[in-house]
Amino acid sequence: MPSFDSLFPLAASSFTVAVVCYPVDVLRALKMTGVNRADFYKKYGIKGFFGQGMAPEVTRATVMRVSKFFFNPVMTNLLYNKKPSECTIPQKILCGGLATFPEILAISPFEVAKLGLQTDPTNQFKNSMVEFMKHQYKTRGVSGLYVGWFGMQARQSIFTGVFFGSCGSYRKYLKEEAGCSPLVSQLGGGFAAGVTGALAGNIPADVIRSVVQKKNFADPNRPTYGISPNGVIEHFKVASEIVTTKGFLGLYTGTLFKASYLGAGMAGATVLIPWFSDLMGIEYDM
Repeated sequence: MPSFDSLFPLAASSFTVAVVCYPVDVLRALKMTGVNRADFYKKYGIKGFFGQGMAPEVTRATVMRVSKFFFNPVMTNLLYNKKPSECTIPQKILCGGLATFPEILAISPFEVAKLGLQTDPTNQFKNSMVEFMKHQYKTRGVSGLYVGWFGMQARQSIFTGVFFGSCGSYRKYLKEEAGCSPLVSQLGGGFAAGVTGALAGNIPADVIRSVVQKKNFADPNRPTYGISPNGVIEHFKVASEIVTTKGFLGLYTGTLFKASYLGAGMAGATVLIPWFSDLMGIEYDM
């Protein structure tokens, strides 16, 4: 079981990665929701790519990675009485997927606010996470803070399970077969596992939930489903609409940005978590 002290290196590494990778996430959000980059630039300027919706995204991404990396060893201990490094690949995939349920409950409101601010055409909320959340709650209730929940949960479960299941294998191959240095093996393994998780199902689920959320923001009369069976049904309906109008590849809109963002983010995490852990004298097993 990880100690609560491990939260400190996890938070430091997660915050650093979130800030550095933010501009790529903006490009990802614009591509997936069909917002024109030129219009975005005209409205917010170059600083918009480094600041529009940044507060909820950095908060979300930090909480997400801290939760992910903290609860993964918790799950491997509860289910198999093992450390993550001692688990088989199927065990790592299962535990990684299950470890995401706490993080989604925690980050969903920030995820909703981030996309709302990134796609706010008139700057109605003045880039304020609090103002957007208050608006969603006032007009939609609690469900307004969890719109798109099913897509976010599916996205994170698939991505995290695949990441933890494949990262060790990629690192081992790069170090033992390709002869790479430990640092390159860590970076390359984290990046490859992040990209694999993105392609395995994260991107389609994220495209669908992005469209679900954008439709919710644009139409005040549209029913709002949070954590409910109707929310699940809504995602399948939107997926069908996307495939009908854009084909199957429409589910992979923004793949370059999303895969790059996740690959870079997880590469940074796999290097910075051990670094901050050693710096703080705290043991953490990945």
